[in-house]
Amino acid sequence: MTRTGLAEYRKAFLSGVLLLLLASGCTVQYVSRYDEATEQGITQIQRSVETLLQSIEQNLGTPDAAYENYTSTYEQLNVDAALLQTRARAIDLNSITAEQSEVLIGWLGNLEELHKTGFTDGGVLTVVRTQGQQIFVAMLKFELAKKRQLDPAIIGEE
Repeated sequence: MTRTGLAEYRKAFLSGVLLLLLASGCTVQYVSRYDEATEQGITQIQRSVETLLQSIEQNLGTPDAAYENYTSTYEQLNVDAALLQTRARAIDLNSITAEQSEVLIGWLGNLEELHKTGFTDGGVLTVVRTQGQQIFVAMLKFELAKKRQLDPAIIGEE
């Protein structure tokens, strides 16, 4: 083999090795990885909201449904949602979850303001519950999609 041919061979070989290394070792990641604490936080807030709404519903039309009886519940919900948002912001490539947590915080604020005016109709609670469920489902679906990304055994399951 001539010196020029050997140089061409080495160049082609090294290019092939580099291409293989790039193809096998580099994955592009557009969103953060699954975070169990985030999933648990979302679920905990949803549990607290559902407990709140059921209590209001059971006491509808009585003084027990008044906002003043639930101030500590709202305080805890706001703290939990703020912690969730802070965690989401602290994780790289997690802007979607951070934005979803902002939507959740806004919805909780609206729920609290609505409760201050007083619930007089169970239909309003149904609408509020449906809105909240849509937010929680979106947040959980996104976090669980990240989990499926990590576990090839469950890709494709719905």
